[in-house]
Amino acid sequence: MDVQVTDCQIAEALDTLSKRKRDIILMFYFLEMSDAEIAKELSVNRSTVYRNRHSALEMFKTLLEDEP
Repeated sequence: MDVQVTDCQIAEALDTLSKRKRDIILMFYFLEMSDAEIAKELSVNRSTVYRNRHSALEMFKTLLEDEP
């Protein structure tokens, strides 16, 4: 996926995610795709996309709260 992230904290947080979770976050927030569109693109259930997205956001929250 070719999306350029310029915020260093977000780029670092994205690097900690699995490829699938990173792709889901990029598609949802940067490419503005819906869960259904992402599910179709990745050949998974919409609920899988939803769970992965929310899990990734929890990881982001933890990482960004730990930053000074």
